[in-house]
Parts: sequence; structure tokens; C-alpha cells
Amino acid sequence: MPQSPDRDRLDIETEDVIDPVVETGPPVAMTRTHRGIFADPVVRRLAWVGAIMLLAFLATVVSALAFGVINPPAPRTAVEQELALAEAEIEAGEADAEDWYEYIGALITSEQYSKAERMIQSARDGGYEDPAKQYLLLVKVRLDLARGDYELALEDSQTAMDALEAQLDIELKLYEQTKQPTTMIADGLGANYDTLHLNRAEAFEVLGRVDEAILELDEYLAGSERAADILVWRGDLKAESGDIAGARADYTSAAVYMPGDSSIAEKLEGLGAE
Repeated sequence: MPQSPDRDRLDIETEDVIDPVVETGPPVAMTRTHRGIFADPVVRRLAWVGAIMLLAFLATVVSALAFGVINPPAPRTAVEQELALAEAEIEAGEADAEDWYEYIGALITSEQYSKAERMIQSARDGGYEDPAKQYLLLVKVRLDLARGDYELALEDSQTAMDALEAQLDIELKLYEQTKQPTTMIADGLGANYDTLHLNRAEAFEVLGRVDEAILELDEYLAGSERAADILVWRGDLKAESGDIAGARADYTSAAVYMPGDSSIAEKLEGLGAE
């Protein structure tokens, strides 16, 4: 059968392209080379960065544990130490009213206000108030001031002062009968009563009731006339209220107990005094 011209041309082209196979040995298996994921330079760089970050994190954790930042083995600040000691005494049932006062005061210092309020109530329920000291009322006023509730601080401080005055009356009447002196009779209304005057002065000052704040400081200084810092405070209030002569007198008195204090000298100079 005669072949077409196209068929002849196809045979010629095929012969030109395909070479005869020469067998020189057994067939060799063809293998495909697999390149690993880390052959990619981008992947390698990311892996190194991740490893370095992990090592840095582990080093930070180890350092924190070593220096007591994480799970500190012991209290790291004075407030924490005070809290730990007070809590131990309370849990052991060895705390008295003053211990509760110190404990709650430490809570306030560490800004644990809600817990402080709960502990005040717990101490009251447990009968830990000392009528001659009024520690729980005193620390309640401190909590009021820390929270910025100055009106409540004035109410609570007045309640505490009334309670101290009433207790002194009771003990004086008992003394007339028994002739047995008590600590309160010896000390009078006591240091807590004086502290309440300062608390009230602070509240009045913040509320802008400067004249009333000065009166509270007058009461305090009546029994502590050498308290230079309180004299300076009263001098500031007097200067604010326009009593320049009174302010100068307070600064001058304070300078006697704090000689060479530059801040007092500056205040006096500001008032035109030499």
C-alpha cells in the first residue's frame, strides 16, 4: 500500500530524534532528591529567631525565680512583712486590738481597701475593740481618708472622739470609787485622740474648710507645741486664709525646732520676713 508523503516525513523526523538504546548494564533506578524544610533560608532564620526568644524567656523565668519575683520565698517589702506577721498572729489567735489595727493599717497602705473594711468588721464581730483606744474606729477613719471619702472621715472621727471621751468619764467615775488608776486616767484621752485631730484637719483642708482645719491643729498643738511639722502645716493654712502674721509666727516657731531648714526660711522670706 503506498504511503502518503506526510507519513514518510514523520518517519524521517522520528529517526532523527530517537537514538538507539545502548545497554551497558542493568537499569539504574531513578531517585528523586527531597530537600528538607530547613533548606529554605527563610525557615532557618525564623527557627533561629524562635530559639533565641525561647532561651531569653527561660532565662527571664530563672532570674525571676532566683530573685524571688515569682513566688517569693519571703515578704519583699516592709508592708508585706508587717502583713505576714500580723496575719500569723491573727490566725494563731494571739492578736489583740492593736495587732488588728496594725494589720488593717498595712492593708490600707497596700491599697487593699475592700479587705481592710472586711477585717474591721471581723475584728468588731470578734470583740477586739479597745474602749480606751478605739483602734478600729481610728483605722476606719484612716480608710475613709485613703478612699477620699472626707465627709465620712469627719463623721467617723467624731464618733471615735466621742467614744474616747465617754470612756474617760467612765474610768474617772470608777476611780472615785476604787481609787485604782488606769492607763487612760494617767494618759488622758491619749495619742489616738490627738491623731484624730490631725485626721479631721486633713479632711477639712481637702474640703476647703480651712478655718476648721486650723482649729483642729490648734487642738493638737495645745498638747504638742514642739511639733514643728504641724506648726508649718498650720502656718501654710494661715497664709492661705490671709493671716500673714499668724503664718509668720508659726514658721518662726517651727524654725526654733528645725534650725537651718531651708524650706521654712523660704516660707518666711515669701512673707517678707528676714
